[in-house]
Amino acid sequence: MYSLSPEKPTKKISRPRLSRAKRLLAVVVTSGMMVSLGCSQSETDRPHRYEATVVKTEYGIPHITAESWGSLGFGEAYTAAEDHICNMALALVQSRGESAAVFGPGPRNRNLSRDIVVKALGIPEKADEALAAQEPLIKEWVEGYTAGYNQFVNERAGKFGSWCNDATWVRPVTATEFMAQYVTLVYTLPRIAGAITAAAPPSPQIAASATIAALEIAPPLRDTLTDMKLRDMGSNAWAIASERSENGKGLLLANPHYPWYGIARFWEKHLTIPGVYDAYGAGLIGAPGVAIGFNEAVGWSHTVSNSKRTVIYQLALNPDNPRQYRWENDWRDLNSVTVSADVKTPDGLSNKQHTVWFSHHGPLMALPGLTEDPFTAYAVRDANAENLHTFAQWQAMGSAKSMDEFIEAHRTYNAMPWVNTIAASADGRAVYIDNSNVGALSEETILTWHNTLKAVPKLQYLYLSRGLVILDGSQQVNEWLETSSPVPNTEPFERRPLIESNQYVFNANDSYWLSDPDKPAAALSPLFGPTMTPRSVRTRMNIALLRPDSPYGHAGEDGKFSRSEIQTALFSNESLTADMLLPELLAACDATPQRTIEDTPVNLTQACNVLAAWDRRFNSESRGAVLFREWITQYPADEMSLGSSLFRQPFNPMEAATTPTGLANTDLALDRLARAVLLLEGEDIGLDTALGNLQIGHRSDRQYPVHGGNRHEGIANLQMSTSLGNNPTETPIFTGSDEFAGDSNSLSKSGYNVIHGSSFIMTLGWSDTGPEAEAILSYSQSGDPESPHFDDQTQLYAEKTWRPVRFTPSDIETHAVSRQVLRSID
Repeated sequence: MYSLSPEKPTKKISRPRLSRAKRLLAVVVTSGMMVSLGCSQSETDRPHRYEATVVKTEYGIPHITAESWGSLGFGEAYTAAEDHICNMALALVQSRGESAAVFGPGPRNRNLSRDIVVKALGIPEKADEALAAQEPLIKEWVEGYTAGYNQFVNERAGKFGSWCNDATWVRPVTATEFMAQYVTLVYTLPRIAGAITAAAPPSPQIAASATIAALEIAPPLRDTLTDMKLRDMGSNAWAIASERSENGKGLLLANPHYPWYGIARFWEKHLTIPGVYDAYGAGLIGAPGVAIGFNEAVGWSHTVSNSKRTVIYQLALNPDNPRQYRWENDWRDLNSVTVSADVKTPDGLSNKQHTVWFSHHGPLMALPGLTEDPFTAYAVRDANAENLHTFAQWQAMGSAKSMDEFIEAHRTYNAMPWVNTIAASADGRAVYIDNSNVGALSEETILTWHNTLKAVPKLQYLYLSRGLVILDGSQQVNEWLETSSPVPNTEPFERRPLIESNQYVFNANDSYWLSDPDKPAAALSPLFGPTMTPRSVRTRMNIALLRPDSPYGHAGEDGKFSRSEIQTALFSNESLTADMLLPELLAACDATPQRTIEDTPVNLTQACNVLAAWDRRFNSESRGAVLFREWITQYPADEMSLGSSLFRQPFNPMEAATTPTGLANTDLALDRLARAVLLLEGEDIGLDTALGNLQIGHRSDRQYPVHGGNRHEGIANLQMSTSLGNNPTETPIFTGSDEFAGDSNSLSKSGYNVIHGSSFIMTLGWSDTGPEAEAILSYSQSGDPESPHFDDQTQLYAEKTWRPVRFTPSDIETHAVSRQVLRSID
């Protein structure tokens, strides 16, 4: 079932395709012509409400130019729909609370629980408020975006191609519906819908509320807390300042780790209003604007912050009336909202009702395993519940003409919901900002919370490993404070992490503490994450790649980076974990190669020879990487930083970049290596099979060998390959198996299916003539399997081939593949 070829892995294609020349010809036929869409020839001379020019360069990248924000949005949405109409419509379905009606309840009732929570939170109503609150230019942008989407939908009349052809749920929408998608994006609570729908006060003596029995089963605590931290989202980002840049100008690495499937994919674009706005980069599907990118003066990327955007409040319920909870010296009533949702069944639509319960802190949520007391409940408060201006902040960032203006955009809006920002500038500055929203807590609350963590090790572990913060929900002192932040009751800009360095700053999803490793930051609110604690092995590898005195350094003899050296560093795929642990593992293996696992003898000699010969990289051709992965992933992910059963030398905050290290328990390690051998042999996989024979990027019926490693392996270039477990309607172009192989934590029956990781990857610098960049969008620009740009960049990623970014008018004109003028039908 697996390819065990000794040759270097190559691109795998399971059906004939058009030749590359013919595929390009299909796109080039419009080159040199001005094609006007959306009106007849006789109408082209009259004014239209919206008009945009779209020039596409290689790989389907659109350069969209307009004279107004509305027209820019119009062209942007229409063009995005050409590539991603299905996922754009899917996101709108979810934000309307209609997923179960369209696709059924979903695995573990995910669709249904999310629909219930979206409606109980009043997201459609919040969207009305959000749209009304936008600045005029942002409202104009969103309205134009809506018009462009609707015109595409209307013109196609159901013939959308891809996986949503003839789908009735792809329909015209309102600007409010697009704002509902925005509200859903910034909120955390819809991501933990299963925990919210499962929570209800005990009511043995009171009439039962409306419930859907299937939703009363709470997800495991681990799953809920992982979803609160944004499952399947991460990133690396580097900003290199003047002293570490070869030409003294800034350098940027953007390396977001996002899903390869579904609605959270990036789409690349270049947006221009002449003399007003000129930004290049990528944004999430269905969202206007550039989220990660650059302009003439500044470039920026985001990483998912380690901040705690949600706070859990522990409630003491009234034993005599469990629908009340203690507040100071009195009881307060819980409130309830009963909503209905249609559910697709084999017999048609079925209407279901369910009640969601609220305290004044927020909705109740089920956290199984934290307490056995039926009169203890938990409520959750989301710092982004009133965050309305993320689009405005991205617009201001893209318009900034200096780093000072860029920072001011953050100060003005404080609207980055759950990400850090790492930025470099043409004049050689490098800045890190955690502008994500967290609640503003009093010093008394923070002190009490710290003391509680010292007294309850389980809570300390859950904070460090899962980001769980629990406060007493009965005390006024634990309420969030009034502040000057534009987002109510959140920390003001002056109390958010901001680090500037003349060398470099970076982030790899740990807290701000070591974003400049040479100058560890002082502690701020614990809601921004811990300090003086172990960092992930990926964070530590990022530091190793960046430091000039590191054996992993790629900056050359001068210790200063160029763009190409940053690219080499990221794609080196060196494993810090292997270098820390393999020497002792191999020594133990040489000493005692014979193990017995559940009465099965295992000789480790061949396995140890394979690991000894391995290059300790996770390149497609690397042999030994698969065996190492099946060994190391038997250790819980938390062990990679917090655990004592893996590392011999403990963490030392004064040596945070290099500790913990060494292998602690060699007997346990050898037993786990033996289990890895048995698993691979049981699946008929050679111990020395090349990684690329198993680690696969699926693009419909085409498969590509993919390089990169997971969170255990200490590799900067992340590619996660766990079981999907998602709603299959979100991943119809995935063709691999969703069944794990044996006891593996990541190997499926079709190999390591890459589901998220390095996505929009960009290196940026400046010359005397302006910004210069190269990029790869690993899963390619289009979500339509029939598009020539469905997998063309996946081939580039597999080959580690970077493509030039076209930014200047002359460069765009030289490399134009097609051009068209889009006009609205008014």
